[in-house]
Amino acid sequence: MRGYQGRSRRRRDDRGTSALEFSIIAPVFLLLIFTIIQAGLYLYARNTAQSASREGVSYLRLAGNNSDPEAFRSAAENLTESYASKLGRLKDVDAYGTINLDTGRVSMIVVGNVVLPLGGDVEIQQTSTATLEQFRGDLRDGS
Repeated sequence: MRGYQGRSRRRRDDRGTSALEFSIIAPVFLLLIFTIIQAGLYLYARNTAQSASREGVSYLRLAGNNSDPEAFRSAAENLTESYASKLGRLKDVDAYGTINLDTGRVSMIVVGNVVLPLGGDVEIQQTSTATLEQFRGDLRDGS
């Protein structure tokens, strides 16, 4: 009988241990989960900005044969901003395109903000550059 009383006393002393352990571990575990979610949303917004800048550059590359490249740049910026706003969680999206006819390069910069669940408003900026597509006729002399 004596061994039985010792076991029940030990069980009585262990009551509440699980609740205490849970109250210590649960906040750490929840913080880890929210941090993973926050990192995922940040990376998704960054990927959205990169995809939008690539889409804008792809459109902007065609400006070389256009008679008014500046009007083409404006259209590419509008397309890029629309793409970034619709695709992802980016807010206040701005796109800035450049066409350098001397070097034959175009670039598109996308800047936007993402609101994260644990608080904070983070600015995302991504840039893409490419070679300007220009059609050049046959320059051979015909002989």
